[in-house]
Amino acid sequence: MSHARSRSFSLEKKTSLALALALVVNFSFWLVLRDMQAQWGNVPPAPKEQFAALYGLGDESFSYRINSLMLQNLGDAGGRVTALKDYDYEVLTDWFFLQDKLDPVSDYIPYLASFYFSGTQEPEKFRLVLEYLKMVGARPDGIKWKWLVQGIFFARHKLKDLDKALELANVLAKTENPDTPAWVRNMPAYVMNAKGNDREAYSLLVETLKENMDKMAPEEVMATRVYICEQILDNDEAINDPLCEGL
Repeated sequence: MSHARSRSFSLEKKTSLALALALVVNFSFWLVLRDMQAQWGNVPPAPKEQFAALYGLGDESFSYRINSLMLQNLGDAGGRVTALKDYDYEVLTDWFFLQDKLDPVSDYIPYLASFYFSGTQEPEKFRLVLEYLKMVGARPDGIKWKWLVQGIFFARHKLKDLDKALELANVLAKTENPDTPAWVRNMPAYVMNAKGNDREAYSLLVETLKENMDKMAPEEVMATRVYICEQILDNDEAINDPLCEGL
């Protein structure tokens, strides 16, 4: 009985020592590692097109959605918030083009690009994304033109690059979508006027009215006339221009 009691005590002692040692080791690791945090490696490189669907086990639509969620939450995990200016926009743009290959119809990524990633504190980084918006916005489907409008707004007001804005506006004006509003097709004139080319802007808008007035809604005709008379012509010119009568 005494021998058994001695063995039991010895086992308890060993267990207590093991637990104490584990506690000391654990505490030591905590002291060494407590200030260390997971490091964000920035935007991961986009895979080659032939491997893109592997994220969804071969399902392109599923892969598109998995990748989109990853891009949406990239850099904002584990209690960390990453400034948009710290993203690698070159690699990010590669992802946008890759996603378009997986699903050219969805507006998820164009929306994410133009309304979220365009908020970068360093607008020049977003210039690469404008080529992506130019591609998707030129498609005649639905209201894809709105992504080009976003690109024009960014180029004009954030980058202060009126030449780039005019380039995008000319692409927008040529989109083969019969449902595109007149103000969208008039976008080159608006940018020309901002560049100081008021005569060219005037000629373009007058030509638009001559060719499309019968297809334009009354409010579109009125808005175009008001823009000509108030934004392009000076007071003396507006008084003598027949387009401005009755305004």
